Amino acid sequence: MRKISCAFFFLAVSSTAPLNSQTWKPLDEYISSGPVYIGPTDDTPDGRDAGEQPYTPLSMLLGTPPPQNESITKPMPDFSNAPIPDPLLLKPTRLTSREMEYARTAWAYFEQNTHPVTGLVPSVRKFKSMTLWDEGGYILALVSAYKLNIVSRASAVNRLTTAIGSIASLPLYKGVVPNKAYNIETLIMTDYANKPKPKGIGYSALDVMRLMSGLLVAAQHFPELFPLIQLVVQRWDLGALAKDNRFQGVALLHKKYAKQVQEGRIGYEQYAGVTGKILGLPVEQAYHYAPVLRWQQYYDIRLPADNRTAKTHGVSAVTTSEPFLLEALEYGWRTEAYNVATAVFKAQLHRYQRTGQLTALSEDHIKGPPYFAYNGILVDFEPFKSVTASRKDVSDKRGISAKASFGWWAVTRHPYTETLLAEIEQLQTAEGWMAGLFEHDMSKNEILTLNTNAMILEALHYKAFGPLYTF
Repeated sequence: MRKISCAFFFLAVSSTAPLNSQTWKPLDEYISSGPVYIGPTDDTPDGRDAGEQPYTPLSMLLGTPPPQNESITKPMPDFSNAPIPDPLLLKPTRLTSREMEYARTAWAYFEQNTHPVTGLVPSVRKFKSMTLWDEGGYILALVSAYKLNIVSRASAVNRLTTAIGSIASLPLYKGVVPNKAYNIETLIMTDYANKPKPKGIGYSALDVMRLMSGLLVAAQHFPELFPLIQLVVQRWDLGALAKDNRFQGVALLHKKYAKQVQEGRIGYEQYAGVTGKILGLPVEQAYHYAPVLRWQQYYDIRLPADNRTAKTHGVSAVTTSEPFLLEALEYGWRTEAYNVATAVFKAQLHRYQRTGQLTALSEDHIKGPPYFAYNGILVDFEPFKSVTASRKDVSDKRGISAKASFGWWAVTRHPYTETLLAEIEQLQTAEGWMAGLFEHDMSKNEILTLNTNAMILEALHYKAFGPLYTF
């Protein structure tokens, strides 16, 4: 297996060349250039090949009925004509005193949950488990807090030194790259229930890329930590994460048999692809949307989707806010990501305008069963559905995500997002931000997580300074 040299990391940190020199074009032009799948409807089976000649069934021409779990209510304030600002013209603005309070609330999670010895932070409050995805979020949150003058430089350097030092000493899955989960106290490999697994449970290329995003940002803002960060890169065989110009990970089948699997669906794959491309990994296909992008009609809008579905690839594809927001908050906008992300935002705005239900969807932990859900604008061919990792329908647990609300607010400055923030203000606690509000009764999803609070800090940083990484 080709081992990726840490020289790639040096070039990534020091480079000032732009990733993408594409010219900008309007969203409508971009949408019209992609394949369109009209459905699902009574006339169109869910599993229809996205490559077949598209057509518009009679039911669509007459108006698609809303999903059974949605009802049309009295029309809400009309935000539909409010423009989404050109991201190239959207300038950073100083945070207000209230916005700084939002940031301090988010930082409280890290202040109260950082392990005193290892310097790592649990994915969920009072649960001593972590993934690399979450520790990447911690590093990005810490840099954000430093830039916002919530944390001193000395404190930030001390925190980063301890955390990165612990990450550098993690036992690796088969000596190659980190396992999917660890105990933050003992640093031993575990499963997602935090039970010790001496041989590990496989690895996730997407999780590693999120951590690398954090390390890239940390190296730019704290160059004195570069030698320590190099220790991490030197230990890992990042080349094991790429195959056929895409990302690959290792999963355990039936909790026993290790199998290499292609990782990533729409948004997540491309977000990781930006990091991989910066690092020099051969992931060109993962970086671009065009190879996997399809469009599905929904009322008078189109929903972006992945053409790899449960029927064609054995795993459902979920289109949701988080990966699009993370790429923008950390790396800024590139044309193809902006156009797809805008469609994701407009879909949620459209649902609110049509039903009166405030909508800000993402993946989120849940307090109580099923504990975690992917809340999508699209799951394969089904609009506005929530599923577990095993793709069980849990739409009754769909929530208004605090982190998605902040993310869309930061990158769009759209008046609808002000309405979202006004609704979720009630989620502030002395220990951090709760994850969100359940749609069905607007009760609080009271769980406190690293990812929610990290993304809120990233969003506030973006409003004040723009993206965390500088090309």
